[in-house]
Amino acid sequence: MARKAYSTSTRGSDDRLVPWLAAEGPLAYTPESPPLRDSSFQYGWVLPQVCKPGLRRHVYFGATLRDDAREVFAFWANARHGGANRVALQHGGLSNGSIEAPIAVYRHDDRFGEKCYLLIQHGSYQCVPIEEQPELEGGHVLLHRGIGQAKVFRFSRGIRTEPYAMGAWEKYVQLQFEILSRSDLSFNSIHDRAKRSETCHIHDGTWLTDQLAAQRGLDIERDPWTRALWAAAHQSFALRSWVSERKFGPNRVVCRTPLSNIRITTFFAGEHEARIVDPSRVELVAAIGCDVQWEG
Repeated sequence: MARKAYSTSTRGSDDRLVPWLAAEGPLAYTPESPPLRDSSFQYGWVLPQVCKPGLRRHVYFGATLRDDAREVFAFWANARHGGANRVALQHGGLSNGSIEAPIAVYRHDDRFGEKCYLLIQHGSYQCVPIEEQPELEGGHVLLHRGIGQAKVFRFSRGIRTEPYAMGAWEKYVQLQFEILSRSDLSFNSIHDRAKRSETCHIHDGTWLTDQLAAQRGLDIERDPWTRALWAAAHQSFALRSWVSERKFGPNRVVCRTPLSNIRITTFFAGEHEARIVDPSRVELVAAIGCDVQWEG
């Protein structure tokens, strides 16, 4: 039986972008209006564009094993009983030459009874202990990055004052809006740098966004300012401190940015990975064992 082609447009009539799989249609379900059947969570069926061709298995929420998604299943089961506890909802879109990413956050008790935030963005989910993100309900998140034994953390702020930089920035913003306007493209784009055994069943390792940048006239190879912006936007942070402390430390930094300025990889990709959209909206909170060099 042929799969149905569901809309993955996240763009509403007011040009705002929703954090769900779609702004209307069968995939426009939300925790406040959850689907009746688990088949809506089977991405191989409802969202095959994010899976490798020929995949012959159920991939609930994109995970290869149903049990791997038990936290997300538990959240939606609670939502079906009216228990969705939303603490943040950011619609995305263009505003005054800037771009905001859509994202929703709910309180959730994990299987160990720990109080967590569940972040939702275009089919990706992350469960983060509340204590790890003390500013989230105020609209900001903490970003952690380990740099191993390196003594300097370098980050381009993407400051845009020259006319040529503004031209590149406008192309970049339009590209990000286009990517965020479709949940399948958004999902594939945030996993385009992932290449792990846990992600081999989805479109990982494609470097899709580089192809899109070239098609839209962004010179990410030869123009220094654009290359620095692109590198900063693809720099990986984590929403949990242990990733930077124990996996990529010991030297590390903690940064802060608005909630609407992050993109999240989904839970089975590991490492609680997040990237930023606008580097100029990232600020330093702490540097442990290293100095910080702001560039750009």
